[in-house]
Amino acid sequence: MELRLPTEGPAAGGSLMLVRIAWIALGSVGCGDNARLEPVPELVRALDVDPDPDVVEINLVAADGEVEYLAGRQTPVMGYRDGSIDGAAVIVPGPLIEAKLGDRLIVHVRNELSIPTTVHWHGLRLPIEMDGDPTVNGSVAPGASFDYDFVLRDTGFFWYHPHVDTDMQIEMGLQGPLVIRAPDEPIVETERYFVLDDVDLAGDGSVRIEPSHEDLVFGRRGDTLLVNGKPPGAITTRGGVERWRIVNTSNGRFFDLHLDGIAMRVIGWDGGLIPEPYEVERLPIAPGERYDVLVALGDRPRMLRTLGVARGHDGFDRGPLDLVYVELAEDAAPPGALPATTATIPRLPVSAGSAVRRFTLREEVDGPAGTIFFINDQRWPLNTPIPVTLGDVEIWEIVNDEDGDHPMHVHGHFFQVLDRDGVPEPRLGWKDTIAIGARSTVRAALQYEEPGKWMFHCQIPEHAERGMTADVEVTPGSSSTR
Repeated sequence: MELRLPTEGPAAGGSLMLVRIAWIALGSVGCGDNARLEPVPELVRALDVDPDPDVVEINLVAADGEVEYLAGRQTPVMGYRDGSIDGAAVIVPGPLIEAKLGDRLIVHVRNELSIPTTVHWHGLRLPIEMDGDPTVNGSVAPGASFDYDFVLRDTGFFWYHPHVDTDMQIEMGLQGPLVIRAPDEPIVETERYFVLDDVDLAGDGSVRIEPSHEDLVFGRRGDTLLVNGKPPGAITTRGGVERWRIVNTSNGRFFDLHLDGIAMRVIGWDGGLIPEPYEVERLPIAPGERYDVLVALGDRPRMLRTLGVARGHDGFDRGPLDLVYVELAEDAAPPGALPATTATIPRLPVSAGSAVRRFTLREEVDGPAGTIFFINDQRWPLNTPIPVTLGDVEIWEIVNDEDGDHPMHVHGHFFQVLDRDGVPEPRLGWKDTIAIGARSTVRAALQYEEPGKWMFHCQIPEHAERGMTADVEVTPGSSSTR
């Protein structure tokens, strides 16, 4: 069933007309229609071929393939398949890699595409040679292989994707989830993963890949929403408490999640559990961010929706749009008490005298060179790496005096957010992706923990590929304390 939705958003005007009237697979529909929704697919787990309980060894193949985003239409994609399983097809998202804290992860990547690629482990702290930055270690050529091999230092929900022609390769389907478990995970009735995405499909089912001006300004935002690689669908719950791990892998769409009638308890951010969980009625998730939430279900059906998100440049990510219909099993139990979660996170040692490093974001959306972006007036890849010292703790002041939103992601490290526009951050936790709103400044503490040249970029890949990327060169000094 396809519904034509009304156009939403700000009134037309300004230099850009950015609101499109489009067909999408699922709009905001009444509960009576939801019985016809297809189930939200479960993620396909990668096969671990190593019998050692402390080693996870995966064979991952990047290849061309086809998936069925919409019923009856085959869409050509670039994606990952499990190379350990004969006949395994390319899937979007790619196989879920599961491991535990302290495991050695070995991923043998083979490139069967006609173009170079890499794998970046978004959010993980690891040696620079394993980060997937082609300017450090080169790319994986067509027909070649590369072994990613490192020890897992953090728990939480992460994802992997290329860092070559990132905007195109992610949009075409090269992305997959990774979960790293702690020894003391909270006990719940059900754990689910939601990989939220969107795709812009042409009438023949193919992905529209040539970016428009709007795509460059906001990042690609498709009219077909995807949950675990399929249009919005349904889950059946037996009630009680569920744990939802959520990642936004969209190039440019911001989600603002709302679950009918109940609050979501946030227990974790990008870098794992947080010391003080909190409850929200709305949960904004920028591209690249991850959240870990507990929900008490069981007394009636509900709908998880994304609400409308105002963007800079008179843009708008439309909403409310349905994502997941939660229906009750016949033997559903009443909602239970949410389990307590614990996490201890030391505060990074910063004070009024700490070194402050400023990153100023700049954009030219209608300039003579087209739509381009800068950090500190330098445009990647013509930028000069910023020298810093291993072990040092600094305050990063990220200043966005422009009209666009920029979720900024740092490789190989975590932030602790200190304040936003002068208002102290009320909670402590590890972030590797921070949404910097239009005309906004965020200050965050960071410790340089691993030598190498690390990228710091906008996670909207259309922005990163067109200049909004810096390189931070960490050279040996005092040792890390985390």
